Amino acid sequence: MNSEISLVIFTCEGREHLLRKTWASFQKACDFKFDQVILAVDGVIDHSVMEIINPDLVIYGYQRKGYVTSIKNTLVHISSAFFFWLEDDWAFYIRINLPYYQNLLIQHPDWAEIVYSKYGPLTADFKKETLYENLYLNVNGYSTNPGLNRTAIILEGFKAMEQAEKMNGTEEVGFENFLTAYFAGLSRQVVLIDPVDHTAIAHEGYLESTPRNWHMISSLEKKTEKHLLIFPEPSFPRRLYMILKLFRAFIGLAIRQLRNNEVYELCFRIIAIAITTQQHERKTNGTDPSDR
Repeated sequence: MNSEISLVIFTCEGREHLLRKTWASFQKACDFKFDQVILAVDGVIDHSVMEIINPDLVIYGYQRKGYVTSIKNTLVHISSAFFFWLEDDWAFYIRINLPYYQNLLIQHPDWAEIVYSKYGPLTADFKKETLYENLYLNVNGYSTNPGLNRTAIILEGFKAMEQAEKMNGTEEVGFENFLTAYFAGLSRQVVLIDPVDHTAIAHEGYLESTPRNWHMISSLEKKTEKHLLIFPEPSFPRRLYMILKLFRAFIGLAIRQLRNNEVYELCFRIIAIAITTQQHERKTNGTDPSDR
């Protein structure tokens, strides 16, 4: 059987350290021979990372335009019937059996994707509808967790997204939310793997997630300038209370990093995020010397 599977890796500027670790972890977990390896880059990254991955094709957006635009520009270049979706910030603790899941997608043409869960084993809340052995309807909807996708269905969803209203009233719409509703309307199934007795994957870059603005379908036309929170707007008293919690957390981390490499790495990421945030604020406020 022709493999008919491409590997598509999504990254953006400033995340080379995450991508290197993800690629090393993925190679240990998966020795599958892909038809095609595509690296999609939003912004400018160190070319040495490309040399490590050695992709067949690079979709390079030198001017950063967001994750949704990067996906849209990449999907049309996938030559295989299926593709493995890999973002730049995951670790793998399980062997990836692509032929097995490819065969299931072939057997079930209404399945849009089969993805790995970062939770394991799954609780009853995730196992409300069984689709196959250790496979369940994903109650959270469409996901860009590492997993095998059916190219034609995902491409169809993104084409529908381009033609859809980009706002729900005054509310921003995330692309995963849009695809969840779109696929549900067509009875397309999004499938979640139960790792049964262990953790299959870990979201290593959860502390360095890109702003939600880049994940909104409105970014296909124009990025929303206001930062979008993942939770309701906090009150001023809650913001003051956050200062106290930060002091306690940082003091604890500062002491623990003296003897714990994992905590040191966490501290390194926090400092890196703080520097990146300050640089972004200077550019946004027009006070960055590089803009003069």
